Amino acid sequence: MYKPNPQSEFRVKFDFRVDFTNGGYVEGRGFLLDLEGDTVSEEELKVMIVESMNLAKAGEVKIFKKEIVRRGEHQDAFEE
Repeated sequence: MYKPNPQSEFRVKFDFRVDFTNGGYVEGRGFLLDLEGDTVSEEELKVMIVESMNLAKAGEVKIFKKEIVRRGEHQDAFEE
């Protein structure tokens, strides 16, 4: 179960879309979640997104961009 950790050194910054099984979707850009280490797989990240947002009717989850950043050392937006 994902739990935020304000003491974590690393965060994952990503763009995503979650489709709901009952219709509709939610998208995020430049979203940040705390990490316990300095890596996260795409599958782990998908679970973290659903758990952190408590998305009970989540269907397909797509990750469009992903980067690992140190807390406090990242830009507010992805470099284009």
